[in-house]
This record gives sequence, C-alpha cells and structure tokens, in this order.
Amino acid sequence: MASTTNGPINFALLDQVQKTNQKCPKHGVFMIHLPGKKPFCPQCQREKIARREQQTVIEAENFWHKRKTSDVLLRDSIFDDPNLRKATFDNFEATSQEAEDNKNVARAIAVQYLKTDTQFNTLFTGLPGRGKSHLALAMLKAVNEFGERPMSCLFVSVNELMRLIKDSFNYPDSKYTEANMVNLLGSVDLLVIDDLGSESSFKRESREASEFTQNVLFGVLNHRNRTIITTNLNSKELTAIYNPKLISRMYRGIKGHIIKFTDKTPDQRSVEF
Repeated sequence: MASTTNGPINFALLDQVQKTNQKCPKHGVFMIHLPGKKPFCPQCQREKIARREQQTVIEAENFWHKRKTSDVLLRDSIFDDPNLRKATFDNFEATSQEAEDNKNVARAIAVQYLKTDTQFNTLFTGLPGRGKSHLALAMLKAVNEFGERPMSCLFVSVNELMRLIKDSFNYPDSKYTEANMVNLLGSVDLLVIDDLGSESSFKRESREASEFTQNVLFGVLNHRNRTIITTNLNSKELTAIYNPKLISRMYRGIKGHIIKFTDKTPDQRSVEF
C-alpha cells in the first residue's frame, strides 16, 4: 500500500470520492461527497485541520509555559512547616493592630510586585511566631494569581534548602544539587527566602553563617532584584552573621519595604502550660 507523510493512502476510499455540482461559497471550488457524508469543500476541510493542529500547538505551549510559571509555586517550593502551605491574606489572623497594619502593608507591596518591571526586595523582620512567613507566602500567592502576566513564584525555607542541597552530595541525580537550586532560585520572577539566619542559630561553634551557606545565598541573590526575605534577626545581627557583599544584595531596594513585628503582636505559636 502506498503511503504519504500523513500515513497510508486508502485507495478504496479514494474510489468513492465524488465531485458534486455544488460550489463552496467561500472558495468557489466544487464540493466533494463521500458515502454517508454531507458534501464538503476540500479547502475548508484543510483549513479546519490546520486550525485544529494550531490549537494543539497553542495548548501544548500554554501547558509548558504554565509549568515554567504559575505551577512553580506549588511544585517546587520548599517548606519546613507543611501547614504553612495554606497561608493566604484571607486566613491571616491579625492578633494586634500592628499585625493588621503589617498585613495591609504586605498587600500594598504585593500589588507593586504584580508588575514585572518592579524591582526591589522586601524584608520581614521581628520576633518569631508573629506571622512573617504567612504574609510572605500570601504575597507570593497573590502575585502568582493576579500578576500582569504568568509569573514563576517560589517559597524556600533556608534550613530545608541547605539540608536538601547537602543531601544531594550523596545523590548526584537529585534535583536539589547546588547548581540546580542556585539556577532555579536565581531565575524565578519572585522568591521568598524564609527564616534567614536560623541556619546559623543551630550551629554550636559560631553564630556566623557557614561559608557554604553564604556562597549559595550569594549565588542566588547576586542575580536577583525581586526577593522577599523573612528573618527573626535585626540589622546588627544580620551584619554580624553575613558577609557585607551578601548583605548589600539582601538590601537592594529595601528602603520603604521593611515590615517589622515587635512584642506588640503576641506569639501565635506559643503554648502556656
């Protein structure tokens, strides 16, 4: 059986093709007829097939574009607290006027991040358990949903990120290699680095962040202008822990974009017993 690039030719079917006296009003060509089928214009049919193929291409492109943008937040984020995944502005419980004010500031900053040409970092600082991580993720979700175009947003816990990267030393095929993580974190449209500084607080020998951690963070922040950072530390403590070059990259455009929690807001995670 003869064949074409579209598959084998069905000569039996071709023998049943009949030209009619009807002309296509669009193309002015004679329509053809197959047994059991209504007469149709061959050119209209070709155009229909071309449109269908084009739609398939568009859907495939949209699928892969979505995987590289709005799907990143859910697929690639790294949490050390699974319950945090549910965080939104709507379910943030403001337990003080300070917390309510900070939520409103976070909303306003998130609106600025909706535009891709807006370039500045944001810093959440203050006592633990006040809702810094919650609001940071709420900002990400708002940008992920309402950005002026589909954007890639990512949330990473510093402690968990470093643990996964170090685990990859024994598993070369892991997606959490240092190179992969620096590339991913450095390239997304909006990144949250959560709980910065906690990775050094667990060290016994020194409060200074390890050279490895600083190199990873520098590799990420050196390529970024849109990053949200949460930390329990103040500016003096950050300066004592991190290299000045890394600090300068953390503070890019940060003026006017610092959200601070104090003891005016109660610890949401504290338990009395």
